[in-house]
Amino acid sequence: MATSPPAGPGNPGQGNVGRWRQWTRRDGRETATFIDLADIDEITATLLAPPVEYAGLRRRVVDQFTVLSANRCLLQRSVNWGPLDPLLTAVAGPRGLLTRTGGRLPDEVSLLLPISTMPKRALVAFNLLGPGGSDAHLMPYPASITTQGNLIYRLAERIGHPPSESSRFVIDAISRFRPGRFSGNHPGLVPRRGASLGTRAICEYLNKEAELGVSEATVRSWAAIVEAAEAILREALAEPPDLLSSADNLLLAVGELRRDLRVPGDIDVAGIEAYLRDFVAWIHVLRAVGAAAVPVLSTVAEYGRRWEALAAVTLDPYRPALIKMQEERRTLLDRWSPLRGGDQSLWNWLVNPVALVDLDPGGPGSYHVSVGTDDTSIEIRHPAVIDLYNKPVERMFVEDLQRNREVYAYYTTDARRPARAKLLVGLSVSRDVSRVNLAILILMILTVGLSVLPFRLDTNAVAVVAVPSSFAASLLLTRERSSLAAWVLEPFKLALLVLLVALAVTAGARAAFGWHTTA
Repeated sequence: MATSPPAGPGNPGQGNVGRWRQWTRRDGRETATFIDLADIDEITATLLAPPVEYAGLRRRVVDQFTVLSANRCLLQRSVNWGPLDPLLTAVAGPRGLLTRTGGRLPDEVSLLLPISTMPKRALVAFNLLGPGGSDAHLMPYPASITTQGNLIYRLAERIGHPPSESSRFVIDAISRFRPGRFSGNHPGLVPRRGASLGTRAICEYLNKEAELGVSEATVRSWAAIVEAAEAILREALAEPPDLLSSADNLLLAVGELRRDLRVPGDIDVAGIEAYLRDFVAWIHVLRAVGAAAVPVLSTVAEYGRRWEALAAVTLDPYRPALIKMQEERRTLLDRWSPLRGGDQSLWNWLVNPVALVDLDPGGPGSYHVSVGTDDTSIEIRHPAVIDLYNKPVERMFVEDLQRNREVYAYYTTDARRPARAKLLVGLSVSRDVSRVNLAILILMILTVGLSVLPFRLDTNAVAVVAVPSSFAASLLLTRERSSLAAWVLEPFKLALLVLLVALAVTAGARAAFGWHTTA
């Protein structure tokens, strides 16, 4: 085979031209410059749950949250991976996949990289970029379901208790269920806040979605079978209950089990009960193992709420790789801060609204997060990291911190940081805007108080009344720059509107009933 002349001033050698030539698949020759490892499940599973020797492969995760409006929050995530050649060589070598590449990895490898464990909801404004700005493709949801099932199998196999084929079908059904199928197609079945998901609602859902034709008595008997397993999974995950989690309510996954084309035959009511009993028995076996089985149980429980986003990328295994993701999420706003506990006064409702963003700080490597707003009239204050039970996270060491009125950011490498958390920030209008608003509000209160007093108002007094009310009316008619600012200012504008109405009522009463005395 011909060899290339050495690089020099007159020859580009292995420069840009040579590099682009490498990025052509030549599997038909004796040597290949490309190898596809995307279908090697062991690689993806190791990256999702790395053992100690590969814990440093994921070096850094950076999350940047920008609150765009009262309904939208932009998440920009970048995941920095170190060189993957040790793992890829250890997996591909024994499989004989490097025979046509000279016994070493080529400079171009295709594989699946984990991006994030994401909530089960529709993606909005989602975008992916691979290493160096190359294309990265989000794997379909069914591919993620298969990967998740394989990961659970491998974790259970390590402790000597892999799931049976029947239990594996139930595991995949738990992962496949999406809450939108229940809440979106049957909103009338969703219980009110604080209520539980009743047997009647589950029965109606299964009859409509899976065409099972089961009775409420059958659903109640199934619920009794899986009740203990649900409690075990909730305990292992250690998160607040979720009514629409298919691990918290295993019967929600029955419809997915019925629709699974891989399940042999057209299973009936008795067949479904047999699958559930086999899965419950496996959960009890894991529970008896003890602490070693907690990662398996918690993973099963987590995939009832979330799913693994996997990116198909092509990269150089000998160089670090950076994957970038962008997504719009729903903004979580609240008038009451969960940290204030019972302090639910009217003043806090008026001036102390908060925004919450979900953090995914778990996993190896360092974690960087920042939060800010897209509206310069809105400032952030009193940031705090809280757990899913709305309690401050105390045992987390922060190596670096940046905090001002527009952005809050921190950086940590603490291995004890929680796998899931929330970042809470207070929202307020900028100081210059708040001063003007407060001044107009005070003037309006004085004006209403003056109009109530039983004195005749001369022309100058009427002008004093008219000026603040005109300012208040102009503020009410002014459209805010964003819906976020409108939401923050809503209590203030509501107070102004009430004062304007009170002023109009008192003025009408004075005119109609002579409600005054001569001053």
